[in-house]
Parts: sequence; structure tokens; C-alpha cells
Amino acid sequence: MNATNSGGEKRTADSRVDVAIVGGGMAGASLALMLAHYCPDLQVALLEQKPLPASGIQPVLPSFDTRATALAAGSLQLFEQLGLWPELRTYCAPINEIHVSDRGRGVGARLSAAREARAQFQGMFGAVVENAALGPVLYRALADTSVHAMAPADVQRVAFGEEGAELYWRDDAGAEQRLRASLLVAADGVDSPLCRQLGIETERVDYHQRALVTTVGLQRDHGGVAYERFTDSGPMALLPLPDREGAHRAALVWTCEEEDADALCALDSDAFVDRVQRTFGWRAGRLVRSGAVASYRLSLSLAKEQWRRNLVLVGNCAHFLHPVAGQGFNLTLRDSEALARALSGDGGRLLAQNSSAALDLLENYGRERQQDQQLTIGFSDRVPALFASGNPLVRSSRQLGLLGLNVAPPLRTSFLSQAAGFGL
Repeated sequence: MNATNSGGEKRTADSRVDVAIVGGGMAGASLALMLAHYCPDLQVALLEQKPLPASGIQPVLPSFDTRATALAAGSLQLFEQLGLWPELRTYCAPINEIHVSDRGRGVGARLSAAREARAQFQGMFGAVVENAALGPVLYRALADTSVHAMAPADVQRVAFGEEGAELYWRDDAGAEQRLRASLLVAADGVDSPLCRQLGIETERVDYHQRALVTTVGLQRDHGGVAYERFTDSGPMALLPLPDREGAHRAALVWTCEEEDADALCALDSDAFVDRVQRTFGWRAGRLVRSGAVASYRLSLSLAKEQWRRNLVLVGNCAHFLHPVAGQGFNLTLRDSEALARALSGDGGRLLAQNSSAALDLLENYGRERQQDQQLTIGFSDRVPALFASGNPLVRSSRQLGLLGLNVAPPLRTSFLSQAAGFGL
């Protein structure tokens, strides 16, 4: 069967578009929607190796075996501009308060969206959405655009010439097809096969840690409070989720040392919940159950090149962050919006010319994104080490930092504005 676009029209074996996005996950789909919004005259193709969900099918949302994403206020604002918020909000739990604490050290910071207008969206710092819901929402929106969603499309090789990129890919029948594009966007995730083929190297920091991810049940309503709790066993984030089937729920992300992860994953549900309760404490009340626990090895991965002539990287293949601040996908959305805005207006014409001006456009985009990326990546990289340190001087410094978030409005505003995606 030949791959089809979102409207069902068959594509020819040799086609040309302005922008080809390889990778149809949340990063690639979000960028495709932003290009459709800001650059309606551009022809955009989205190539995904796996079959895409049918646009009319409602997401299947298990109550406890799920992964979730924290969307910052700036990200919610972007989704509102794309027209997605009315549907997306039905799957979200708002973050009305953020509580940051260092277990056993006394001082913590409790931040309220009601008092921080600069860093909030419709009264929220952000919202938490389950990935199983976010993906279908994105693809239902794509079905109403001119984006050519081509799947399954297994990209075999890429070549660059005077007219841009040439992609050779196979459909699910094994037939090879060619797609030419003025701009190729790699969005195929961490350890990107496309980046390996193109010889793009990455800088890596191995944290020697694992993230344990699950959903936990709460005896009481979470009240829209998101917790970031730094413990002797590693940072723990407890994020509000919508109630389902009468159960109060929260998403747990527990960053722990590698040597502890296997033993924790081997615990049965009751023993695991008991361990989480003893480690996290009682700030969120009693935990009553957990879903299946998934484990992910943690590292920082940064591409040494995020753009070349006719090429841009977005998402995890550009930067894969420690999850402690929940900023990876939010940073990707800001990158994607900046790229879409850069390609609007005369940007599409410059791409088609494949001239030095087209390369200048991509270099300007890259320079524009550097400060935000450096601040966000630096924060995600340094905070775990800061709170893991047992050095008395470091411990005192972080306590002063938490105290400053409580009593110093300029410090609090700066911290929240950056976290919300409004800092620059």
C-alpha cells in the first residue's frame, strides 16, 4: 500500500515538498502543525516509520499504566494559538501550585500561579497531559491541514544536492520512493538514525541514573499541586493527573542511582508504594497504589550541529535533557515555533532558492535559540548535582536558594518565567 497524506490522497513515487520532517512523534507532529499555522503556503511532508493513529479514533487511556508530559504555560499558549487547547484541556490536569523542597532540610518553596501572573496561562503554571492523549490530539489537528502525513515511511538514505535534500524511503509494501525537499528536519529522537547517517556527532553526559516512571493513586485530591522533592534517594517529581474512574492520580518520576533501580522495579505494587511513601513523605497525603513501573537510563545528549545547509534538528535528536525540571518537550516546542516563524514570509522563498541567504536564515534561527537552550539545558544539568550533594556549604546554599524563592519577588519571577517559557 502506498503511503497517503492526511486526506487520503495517494502520493507519487517521486515528489517534491518545501519541508520534509523525518519523525512523527510529538516533536515532529508539533512542528508540522506550527508550519501549517505560520507558513500555510509551504508544502510540508511528515514521514513516520510506524503507522499513525486514525484521526477519528479516541485515545485509549489506561488509569495507571501511562506516561505523562508537563506542559509549561508558554507551551499551553502555543497550543492555544494552534487551536488545540479546547480539546487538549479535557485531557489535562492544571498545575496551580509548585512545591519545591529538600527532604529533611526544613525550608521549601511553595509557588502559587494565582500570585504570579507573568508566568501563568489562564491561572495555571502549566498542565500535565498523558502522552496517550496528546499524540491523538496532535494527529487529529494535522488531519485538518495540508501537511502530507506519510506513514509507514521508513527512510533508508538521504543525499544533498544543489536543490536541497533527497530522501529515499520505503512504504509498507517495500516499494522505494523518493522525496525531494528544500529543507530536511530531523525529528527522529535520541540516537537518531538520520543523524548517524549524516555524521552528526553528539556530546553525551552519562548521569549513571535511571528514571522510574509510573502513575500512583492518591487518597485525596491533589489540588493541582506539582511537587519537586529532592531526597537522599534522588529527585522525585509528583505531578497532578486528571481523575479517572473515581481515582485521584499523579504521575511519578523518580530519579535514582542505577544500582537501586532494578531492586525498586522488582518490588510488587504494595511494596513499591510503601517505599515511595517513606522516601517522598506525606506532603501529598497517602499513596494508595501504583501502575507498572518503567525504567529509563538518563543522560544529557547534545548534537554538535543543530543546523546545516538544508538541514535542521529538533526534539530529542537535538537535545535530550535530564527530566528533573520537565523542560525537554517545552524547549522543543519553543525551538519549533521559532523555526516556523523564521520560515514564514520570505523564508519559504529563500529555502527554494537554496542560496547563501537560505543558510543565513538557518544560522539566524540557531543563534536566536542559543540563549534559551543554554539556560534550560544548564538548569536541567546542574540542579540534580546540586541537590544530591551532601557538602554542608552546598546544602546551605540550596536552602538559601529555596528561601529566596519564597521571599524575593525578582528571583521568584525570573525562575518562574524561565520555567514557563517566557523568560527570554
